[in-house]
Amino acid sequence: MKTNITIDIYSDTTCPWCYIGLKKLKDAINEFSNGDFKLIWRPFQLNPDMPLEGMERKKYLELKFGGKENAKNTYESIYQTGVINNIYFQFEKILVTPNSFASHKLLALAHNSNKQTEVVESLFYNYFIEGINIGNIKELIRIAKQHYIFTKDTSQYLKSHEDIDNLLAEETHARELGVKGVPCFIINKEFVLFGAQDSKIFLDIFNSIANEH
Repeated sequence: MKTNITIDIYSDTTCPWCYIGLKKLKDAINEFSNGDFKLIWRPFQLNPDMPLEGMERKKYLELKFGGKENAKNTYESIYQTGVINNIYFQFEKILVTPNSFASHKLLALAHNSNKQTEVVESLFYNYFIEGINIGNIKELIRIAKQHYIFTKDTSQYLKSHEDIDNLLAEETHARELGVKGVPCFIINKEFVLFGAQDSKIFLDIFNSIANEH
């Protein structure tokens, strides 16, 4: 009998560590043959005050990291960690750091079709590998169509204020729980992991849950 494991993942679609964390989690899931997994992606904005149109990437990095050199060193470290995990970040292609809220709305739509994980993977790939502005509604619609979650209401939903209060409430709840950064993985409402943890740590938890049951 398989072990039911639910993982709530607080993440931002513009967070490179969230992409790395997903890769490590998937490695652990693939190695753990005795689990029936349900992943729920929950919104968390690293830049909640980002203008709707986003910000020119170089300007954003220099403001965030206190200068060009600090930004370069930080992202070189992320790039090398990505390579170790078979993710080849193409940061130089990214011209705009987007406002990620609309992409979280797309993930809310994907939840209704049980396609959140595949859609979030597409968002990560489009942004970090292709350099596509995932704050652009047209790009989000294209991704929705790729995953067959597009309907006649999708465009209006992504542009509207619908669900804004719900998504912001989820994010507020996360901060009240003590989530200050992402990724954050809450496994079966019991185990909490912050950051892009090694797959072995996930596996240890999965085995612990299986042994309890």
